[in-house]
Amino acid sequence: MSVIHVSEKYDGTTHRQVELKFWHPGCWTLEVSDEYDGTHIIEKSLYPTDEMVKGDFIIVSEGDHDIETFVEAIDSHRVVESTAILKHSGDRARVVVTYARSSSIVPEIVNSEFMPIEPVHITGGYEYWTVLVRSDQLESVFTRLEDEYDVQLESIHEVDPHDNVEFANTSDRIYDSLSARQTECLFSAHEAGYYNWPRDVTANDIAADFGISGPTFLEHLRKGEQKVLNAFLTKLAKRNY
Repeated sequence: MSVIHVSEKYDGTTHRQVELKFWHPGCWTLEVSDEYDGTHIIEKSLYPTDEMVKGDFIIVSEGDHDIETFVEAIDSHRVVESTAILKHSGDRARVVVTYARSSSIVPEIVNSEFMPIEPVHITGGYEYWTVLVRSDQLESVFTRLEDEYDVQLESIHEVDPHDNVEFANTSDRIYDSLSARQTECLFSAHEAGYYNWPRDVTANDIAADFGISGPTFLEHLRKGEQKVLNAFLTKLAKRNY
């Protein structure tokens, strides 16, 4: 046995973080999210048996359909055996869906050299996957999937050894990118009501509590805001959500 650091070269091999966009026939998540505009499905975890898959999902309905209608559509799909609502709040719910394993692409992904490292996001009739793969196997694995499915390669990133250990988490990435002062200013501004509308407090008021000038405080705040917004808007744009 041996330990391999995927962020380092090992026998001339490196690893890549790859984002994929999938479509495949017969999948309830694709068909229902395509039929109901403004809906999103996030796979939290899946538990397959020989014939069925039991999945834990977060579902969101931001369009014209309420969450109950969306759940009923899922439950009535031909490959779905049962649907159970665990939690429900506003436009989102956590549900357990039991469905036919033959309709799922997950076994194909897991049995390939692609290793999922983020929850799968489904919206608008497409699945969005983030996977880890050896660089020397990326082309061959992708070609095999491309022969069988409608799959698009959205992006490829080299694994960064300086990322937070939970490098797939956007919040962790943002937190690591902020300086201590930027983090402090952002949290203080948020807690003081600076981001309310209308604002409950001015930047100069918060700066006075820090013992620094208003322009200095705003410089820390704006740099922090830029990192937060750029990271989240980039993520949302790629996910269409």
